[in-house]
Amino acid sequence: MFPWSFVMIHFDRLSQYIFAISLAALSLLSNTAAKPRIVPLRTSVTFSSVSSVNQWSVPIKSTDGRTIYVLSLEPDFSVGHHLAVLTLVLRHFADKKDAPNLLDPTGIWHGIQPCDFVANDLAQGAQKSVFGGDKRTISRKNLGLVVRIIVSKAMVTLISPGNYQLDDLELQIEINNLNP
Repeated sequence: MFPWSFVMIHFDRLSQYIFAISLAALSLLSNTAAKPRIVPLRTSVTFSSVSSVNQWSVPIKSTDGRTIYVLSLEPDFSVGHHLAVLTLVLRHFADKKDAPNLLDPTGIWHGIQPCDFVANDLAQGAQKSVFGGDKRTISRKNLGLVVRIIVSKAMVTLISPGNYQLDDLELQIEINNLNP
């Protein structure tokens, strides 16, 4: 006599394993769909406080030609309308202007981030920035992206003891898929 209950238990476990593997595979596929591949972007931006054109943005396209992100520089002014910070901002194409910056870290965080170009931090030059030099890298695994930034030029003016305004900023920016 053959113990059919033994066979059914093993068959049941086998079907559970197959089901679990199938779910894992579907999860990986949906993760891939959630992180569209982009066409790598290399660009440079020059910002000058004396220029009449101080808005800059560039679209980032997927490999199928859709615009999926917009990269821009956004100013933050201190008292007296002095330019204190320029922030490199990445948003989904359809997002409103007040949507969160996708380059900011997720979770609880504080302080300046690699996407922030703060006049007081750049007062001694980009080499002496809190980021340890003129090169910055931002990896966003949740988006499947890596952003590399080189500060080519940063000029500031002292407006009061210990406070500076940003006059000129030149950046070289490269955005690529995290796993090209």
